[in-house]
Amino acid sequence: MKEARYTLTSHCIESGSLKLTPSLRSILGDADRVLAVGPGGLELELVPDPEHGVVRGLGPLFATGEFAANDLLRFVREGDRVTIEPVGKRVRRAPKPAREPAPKPAPRKAAVTPYPKEVLYPGEARRPAFIEALTALGLEAFPEAKHWRLRARMGRKGFALVAGRAGKVAPEELVAARVERGADYALLVVDEARPTPRPGLVVASEEALFALRDLHRSFPLGGLELMRLFAGGRIGLDEVEAQRREVAGLLGERAQFSAVLLALAGFRKDQVFLLEDLIPEVGEGVSPEAVRRALEALAGPPFFALEALAPGEYRLRESVPDLLDALAAYASQLKRRLSVPA
Repeated sequence: MKEARYTLTSHCIESGSLKLTPSLRSILGDADRVLAVGPGGLELELVPDPEHGVVRGLGPLFATGEFAANDLLRFVREGDRVTIEPVGKRVRRAPKPAREPAPKPAPRKAAVTPYPKEVLYPGEARRPAFIEALTALGLEAFPEAKHWRLRARMGRKGFALVAGRAGKVAPEELVAARVERGADYALLVVDEARPTPRPGLVVASEEALFALRDLHRSFPLGGLELMRLFAGGRIGLDEVEAQRREVAGLLGERAQFSAVLLALAGFRKDQVFLLEDLIPEVGEGVSPEAVRRALEALAGPPFFALEALAPGEYRLRESVPDLLDALAAYASQLKRRLSVPA
């Protein structure tokens, strides 16, 4: 069990956020979103933002009016669950009653404006289909008024955009939101399969965004591919088809690499062979140059499957099944290290 303590300030309460202190960072870890439970069972979704050094998502907790500056909160993590508990509250002195107190008025029920479901439970609210397609490509999405704000966390190449559906938001409103929010792009989603570019906007076909999402299932696409598409001012079926051809070429190279591995499976451990011995086993669909490149890759890290003895001559260090087992073990060990905090 881990725990951290945090003393509230008036800025925290007004903004609904906390500074991402080292102790809070150890509690929240590297997750993009963390489910937390506050007093009374109030469910919160905490969003660490290392770029700005804050933790967002505490607005609903502070909206209860139960907290003030100098109150102390305790964050306790047990497994995947984080509990937020008040530890010390600022002493609030009640006003001294008059000698003859006036009769108490009948209590009035305060009108409370509920938080939008998208704020309290972002994962449960139904998001537009085009937003689901963009998040499938790795973007983070946040609802705002008539449009959505999205962010690609890519380090030096990161970017932000505002996006909206034609008919839900006017094009000029999207352009204004891009300037106001300091975003890099404004994306207008339309029904046309081959949209017409508009000044200050990237116009995207909703059908094309769905096609990109489907293509992503075959080969990983992300923010960099989107940036290249944004540069043209539109994303239609023609642009997606060009991306599909590029992916097909990459998948073809992977298939050729697999063909070389399957051919090597016919050789025994420690067998010495020539490039000319292997080419007929690979088949006609793979060029000799592609076979040579695959052997060079297999001779280096992380495979170390081959030893180059002379130009065009190799020794197979271990059988292909053993090689794949060792590679799987290496990947599993590396994955476990990723989950261990530094």
